[in-house]
Amino acid sequence: MKGLLRRIFTKGTFASNVATLSSGTAIGQISVILAAPLLSRLFTPSDFGQLQFVLSIGLILGALSSLRYEMALPLANNKTDALNILVLSVGLAGVISIISVIVYFVEPRYLDQFYQTSAIKQLIFFVPIILLLEAKNNIFSFWFSRTKNFKVPSIAKSIIGLSTALAQITIALSGLVSGLGLLIGYVFGQLASVGWYIAMFIRTKGFESPKKVSIQGVLEQARIHKKFPLFSSWNILLNTISRNLPPLLLVSYFSVAEAGFYAIGIRLLNMPLNTLGMSVGQVYYQQIARYKDQGIPMMPLLISTVGKLAGIIIIPLLIVFFTGEQLFAFVFGDSWSMAGRIAASMVPFYLMRFIASPLSTIFAVLGKQHLGLLWQLFYTLVTFGSFYYTRAYADFGFTIKTYSLAGAIAFMVLALVTIYATYQADKHTRLDPQK
Repeated sequence: MKGLLRRIFTKGTFASNVATLSSGTAIGQISVILAAPLLSRLFTPSDFGQLQFVLSIGLILGALSSLRYEMALPLANNKTDALNILVLSVGLAGVISIISVIVYFVEPRYLDQFYQTSAIKQLIFFVPIILLLEAKNNIFSFWFSRTKNFKVPSIAKSIIGLSTALAQITIALSGLVSGLGLLIGYVFGQLASVGWYIAMFIRTKGFESPKKVSIQGVLEQARIHKKFPLFSSWNILLNTISRNLPPLLLVSYFSVAEAGFYAIGIRLLNMPLNTLGMSVGQVYYQQIARYKDQGIPMMPLLISTVGKLAGIIIIPLLIVFFTGEQLFAFVFGDSWSMAGRIAASMVPFYLMRFIASPLSTIFAVLGKQHLGLLWQLFYTLVTFGSFYYTRAYADFGFTIKTYSLAGAIAFMVLALVTIYATYQADKHTRLDPQK
């Protein structure tokens, strides 16, 4: 314990960087959790279902917004290259957002039919905004992680949680109690975070010389890091589809209200994943890239990270597994006990996801993005299949349990592939130390 605390308070260590990143996320997530009991009494399950439905569409469409070029930021050799990558990523996100608006105006009939079935047609214009803001937050997070200024994305994550929670409560108390109110609050939180990133980018002189950016430089970085759009972009698209497919399928096969129960059910489980899992993954990516560049064996870091992740998550998940229904009924109100049953059923899934997801960044470092792409295709098919083939039973609980078990197996496969790829990379380094 003393050793762990020493590493946490020693600036620049893996544990310290994770603690810095996750602290801000924790504040944001705690804000969401503290606001949840009030929000669950102000809004209905259908309202949360509408919010999750629209977010799912926006996030899926936004998965290709920057073609994952932002992941090349930690790999940039110098600031000039990094700035060109930044401009490339931000520009692509803006173009995709504009295209999504044009598509609606050019041929709105098909989209009208789609949204009318979900009673959320009026929320369609939020989709381009959602994908653009999510992309900007993600891009700037990688920028500041590259410079090891982890405090900036940490504070940004706390801003998102605090601003979203306050905005949603204020909007509800003002009388706008609907899915629209929840969505406006969400957008406000994202805008506040982007504003913080831009302010800190200017303050840290991130764009100190426009001459460092050129069309030729942008195109050159696009060519150098072409594996990210060729493999990682499709990887993240499939990842986003698989993560956001359940609400869409629940609306199709069951109802918007049950999608709302699912949204609240996974909100509590997402807290440790968003707080620590993403932070570990980002720091692990930066650290493992350095290990690879310096020829340092990567397997010890992987094993150590797996042990830490398992130790962090196991007790909270056991509590949810055994007391989920009672816990949710107490915190959110008796009408939300169904969300607790869903959370308990999803424990196996979140256990394996929390452990395996942060480690998968190794594929980008090793230049083996195709392995991640193949796994994401497998996982997307598993997700769709678990819902599609259980829909005939018309049993909501059975569908969720099937999805949880199938997803847990898929993430176990991911962990094994990650371990094997790391072992092979270390073996190659030992055989040829010059590489």
